[in-house]
Amino acid sequence: MVIQNYHPEEPFNALFKECYYIHMERGSGVRSIPVIDDCYYDLVFFKEAKGALCYGPKATVLPIHHKVFTIHDLQPPYRIEVEGALTFFTIKVQPWANGYFFSELKGKGILDIKNKELGELWKALFAATSLAERFQLAEGFMESHPVEASPSMTLAREICEYICEQQGKVSVNEISNRFGRSRQYLGKVFRKEVLYPLKKFIITVRILDLVKYKASHPEISLTELGYLYGYFDQPHFINDFKKVCGVQPMHFFNKLPEFMLRHV
Repeated sequence: MVIQNYHPEEPFNALFKECYYIHMERGSGVRSIPVIDDCYYDLVFFKEAKGALCYGPKATVLPIHHKVFTIHDLQPPYRIEVEGALTFFTIKVQPWANGYFFSELKGKGILDIKNKELGELWKALFAATSLAERFQLAEGFMESHPVEASPSMTLAREICEYICEQQGKVSVNEISNRFGRSRQYLGKVFRKEVLYPLKKFIITVRILDLVKYKASHPEISLTELGYLYGYFDQPHFINDFKKVCGVQPMHFFNKLPEFMLRHV
């Protein structure tokens, strides 16, 4: 499997966090790639436009027939299953820009978002002969969507950045005090711009930072890891972990996916 990712610098990082390219050669049997809902919406470009998404505790299967899509409002765990070759490119939008790009989504599941512009980008991405060219195309797409940040988007960005700086080890009350706004007001603004509840974003940031730390420090026990991230009882830790990753910590870390290692 080939996995290449790119993190943009200013000014492009105001709109997207990362783009990555994955290629799996044709082989025997069905292969799978785990996907974690990190609260950052994705523009996903599938070259083969086929495969399946398994989601939820019952591993419900949805076929993937779209060339350009995003995943919306499904229950973890997720995994993409493919038979044969798979090539795709993803642009991961910054959370405070979720509303700007995806506020008009209808329904839930694997949603086709292909339009003329994204169709042309799909063609260009898979006609490109180098990763550098693909990453330049992603930057060009974002450059063609200049955003006049509204006060609410600016506030959402400041909140997101603060939560990430704190590794998710912060409460809604602490954020309310820091920004001098009521919980209700912050919750409304955050949901409008990020399309996720503020508390869910906090938990997600904390758990994913915890996953990165464990990947870099395999010797640490799960109990110590929980304490390090503010969990002083295992049931609370396990419950939050399952909300984000869909499985218990022991199961996840025993089979730490290669795909997740790109975050480390």
